[in-house]
Amino acid sequence: MPHAAGLALSVFLLGFGLSLAVPYMALFAVGEVGLTPLQLGLFLTSNAVAAVLIATRLARWSDRWTNRKPLVLLTLVAGGLGYGLLCITRSYPALLVTGAVFLATGAAAFPQVFSFARATLQDVPPELAERALTVLRAVFSLSWVVGPGLGAAVLAGFDFVGVFAAAAACFVLAAAPLLRVPGRTPRASVPATAPASAPRRAVAWGALAFVLYGMAMSMGMTVFPLFVTGTLGGTGGQVGFLVGLCALLEIPVMLALVTWRRLPPVAWLVAAGMALFAVHFALLFLAQGQALLVAAQVLRAVVLALLAGLGMAYFQELMPGRFAAATTLFANTSSLGGMLSGVTAGAWAQAFGYRSVFLLCLTLAAAAWAVMLWRGQPGKPDN
Repeated sequence: MPHAAGLALSVFLLGFGLSLAVPYMALFAVGEVGLTPLQLGLFLTSNAVAAVLIATRLARWSDRWTNRKPLVLLTLVAGGLGYGLLCITRSYPALLVTGAVFLATGAAAFPQVFSFARATLQDVPPELAERALTVLRAVFSLSWVVGPGLGAAVLAGFDFVGVFAAAAACFVLAAAPLLRVPGRTPRASVPATAPASAPRRAVAWGALAFVLYGMAMSMGMTVFPLFVTGTLGGTGGQVGFLVGLCALLEIPVMLALVTWRRLPPVAWLVAAGMALFAVHFALLFLAQGQALLVAAQVLRAVVLALLAGLGMAYFQELMPGRFAAATTLFANTSSLGGMLSGVTAGAWAQAFGYRSVFLLCLTLAAAAWAVMLWRGQPGKPDN
């Protein structure tokens, strides 16, 4: 794989920066800034709306420009500035602006880095390119193995300032290895036998399934640390352990996908992952202590390995040859899920408690599974 070391290091640092900060964002907003659950939901929703708009615009530029590197570097630097500003931001209006401008632009770093990596593999056979991207996704997961636990240690020693300063440094450092990766690469010509893009309705159904999945993911991620520390009386360290355990278990599942000689259809694996996600939330809803929390994280690891690892491949099947657009559509479904879930989760938790949110997440995951079975497979008729 061309420039494998530099791309892997950049992906690792990007994931490491996110893994330090993201698990503790809700705790920061509620505990440090003093937001209510509804205000937290509005903050997350505004971030998601801005992230979708920014990422979509950058994806259009990325597929048109021969030099993608400036856009990749822009997103990484913006993310670094955003987390840097969180070190000094304690005002709700300033928090909203920081999230909607800098953190939202930084959220586009994930699709931009992966589409940049895919562009370096345009002369590699598609199957090998997909496996290489799965390896990079495993590197991203590896960063989450130690990140949340280290974030808990930094939080205990240096408060939220230390957590966000470390995340900002990781974003900026992630840009450094990419400076040596050529940004200008010849555009691959599409052979006459290349598969055509799926009809727009097929893409829309697949995107709907992932938006529902993204809603469940966003709600669960936001509520999980508050549920562990507030409802179950756990600690931030326990949250870090559980999140890190999930990331650790993702890696062998992803590597199994890379080495599996004859994978089932991607759409089938995606549907299976969404069904398992519903079971994951059922375990969280029933959890009264550590045992079911750990079991839920095991299932979550399998789900993330399947959907995060194969989600990009699924949309690239639907949109062959449009790397940035397909990768950004995949990322935007998560952002849209976050946008729709932010206020919903906040209002729901405020009215019915944190535990009940997992029941709502279960319903959304089951709906995503049903959509994938019904209309989410590439090539399936729309009528």
